[in-house]
Amino acid sequence: MPRNNIDVLCLLQEHGAILEGHFVMPSGFHSQTYLQTSLLMQHPNLAQRIAGALSDKFTKKADVIMALTPSDSVLAQEVARTRGVRAIFASKDDDGNMILKHNFTIKEGENVLIVDDVAVSGRKINRAIELVNRLKGEVIGVGVIVDRSMGYLPLTVPLRSLLAYPIQTFTAKQCPLCAAKIPFTKVEGLNQ
Repeated sequence: MPRNNIDVLCLLQEHGAILEGHFVMPSGFHSQTYLQTSLLMQHPNLAQRIAGALSDKFTKKADVIMALTPSDSVLAQEVARTRGVRAIFASKDDDGNMILKHNFTIKEGENVLIVDDVAVSGRKINRAIELVNRLKGEVIGVGVIVDRSMGYLPLTVPLRSLLAYPIQTFTAKQCPLCAAKIPFTKVEGLNQ
């Protein structure tokens, strides 16, 4: 089976990574469903297959693979391994701005493939694109395991996913789960 023919939905289901409840997402929006892709990425054989399939979505040469957060560094590392290039991850400074730490660099003119586990609104991805642009790198695209958006994401580069899985989100004021007084579901690492 070609590595780009991976059934991510089946893997998420098999590993209990599709959670139902009342979640407050990092964006502040509320959702009835949360996808915990880290339950897949903790298995090296799955991480390698997922990264290979994601890498295959981009034919253009990349010099560096950049994860949006340290928690996605496994994905960046595995995609970088398939391409024989460096892997780095972005962090936040004290003001919440996306930066590179740990002596990570992007040299002028380097082609950067950005990777993330799940795309929702595109805000975090756009901050990463701005970071690469400030460092005079060239973003060749964004690869995500799951595209959770409800359609259009306002990006200036191609976004490719292994799975499109739109999930409706709500503001706190519009949330039917809040209106029904359903308590928030606790998930380790979410909003902590």
